[in-house]
Amino acid sequence: MTIALALGAALALACVLFVARPFLLDPEAKDDELDEPTARERQRLELLERRDRALAALKELEFDHRSGKISDDDYRSLVGALRRQAAEALRSLEPNERNMMRNLEPPRQPDIPEPYPPPGELDPPSPPDIPEPYPPPGETEPPAPPEIPEPYPPRE
Repeated sequence: MTIALALGAALALACVLFVARPFLLDPEAKDDELDEPTARERQRLELLERRDRALAALKELEFDHRSGKISDDDYRSLVGALRRQAAEALRSLEPNERNMMRNLEPPRQPDIPEPYPPPGELDPPSPPDIPEPYPPPGETEPPAPPEIPEPYPPRE
């Protein structure tokens, strides 16, 4: 019994070590240095940073105006310049983005016509079933109301 327990514990320990081995070993880095960005990548990063700064400043100005920290006159005087900066940054980034998207877009597939609808789908709908009006035809008088007994018998 104790031998079986010892073998089971040894097997469990071996399984745990086998599974944990990748985490216990210290992997060696093949190349830990990043490549220096090219001039085009550097320019794109600068444009992205300009865009982000302009949009963040515009967002902060609008938040301050809504929370009441900045008056309407101050807001009007500042918002135009920030919007121009944001638009300029977006416009300067647009050609680069178009070139990148052109490289990423898959070739356009020809338009495939829709299949013809199944039979019966284009037929006009049938009129809905309308319930019979009350009273049914042939009965001209409605039924008599039920008789409700008096709560107390009349006194004599």
